Amino acid sequence: MSMESKSLIVAVDGGGSTCRANIFEVSGKVIGSANGGSANISTDLNGALVNILDTVHRAYSAGGLDSSRMVSDFAYLGLAGANLGGVAEKTEHALGFKKVKVTSDREIIVQGAMGNEDGTVAAIGTGSFYYSRHKDEVLSIGGWGLQLGDDGGGAFLGRKLLRRTIHAYDGIIAHSPLTRAVLKRFGGTPRGVVAFVQTATPMDYGNFAPDLIEAYYKDDTVAVEIVDAAVSSLHHTLDILNTKATGALYMLGGLGPVYTKLLRPEYRALCVPPKGAGVDGAFSLAQQLWAGDTE
Repeated sequence: MSMESKSLIVAVDGGGSTCRANIFEVSGKVIGSANGGSANISTDLNGALVNILDTVHRAYSAGGLDSSRMVSDFAYLGLAGANLGGVAEKTEHALGFKKVKVTSDREIIVQGAMGNEDGTVAAIGTGSFYYSRHKDEVLSIGGWGLQLGDDGGGAFLGRKLLRRTIHAYDGIIAHSPLTRAVLKRFGGTPRGVVAFVQTATPMDYGNFAPDLIEAYYKDDTVAVEIVDAAVSSLHHTLDILNTKATGALYMLGGLGPVYTKLLRPEYRALCVPPKGAGVDGAFSLAQQLWAGDTE
């Protein structure tokens, strides 16, 4: 059969800041891919759907295919926020594939990183989640969104920086070069900060993370306080996950490499590169879910 007559598998890894789509043949060959914007369906469902569909359409185009063929193809999407508030089902209904499955990005990231083997995943990007598997024991921490979790993620760090900036303005703590720079960005008073947080998304908060990390390496007192606290929390989480017993630690996400350098030696020694990316995990899970249907 020609490619046009075969069902393809569309794999999507949608995080709080970026989205990636790969078009796979059933054999596993990638025939098209594209990157796009935020795909957090719990914070902005409509905006995420626009970004997801745009990314998928461009992935089809990159493979020399017309996206109208979506109605004949299968799609497995791992999206930030999909485990919250019934938005996964709404997303499935809004997409035009032959068959579609939406899960949180946790499932596809874990599958892509370590397959069916034991190990621990610390996925720290705009948000965060932590997962370990050792023999028959599976432990999971986080993934509850910025309001209740996302500890150590870029949005978590950015929001904490804004809080400490306000504390410095109020005289609760001493200003640092970083808090002065943040306050100046908002006009020199908290009013701009207050206005910002009324509509800020996790990605908006996460945009402060690069400056925070840069300031940390310049020994900025507030940056050091925030990052050191995040690293301490990470170590505690890895302890709870029984990471040493799992034998492997996958530090993933945009901040994964940053935290890797700050780990205690015994954890740094366990760090290994992931076996694959989130889209690879989505493809693998799609194969398992629809075995035989895509022939």
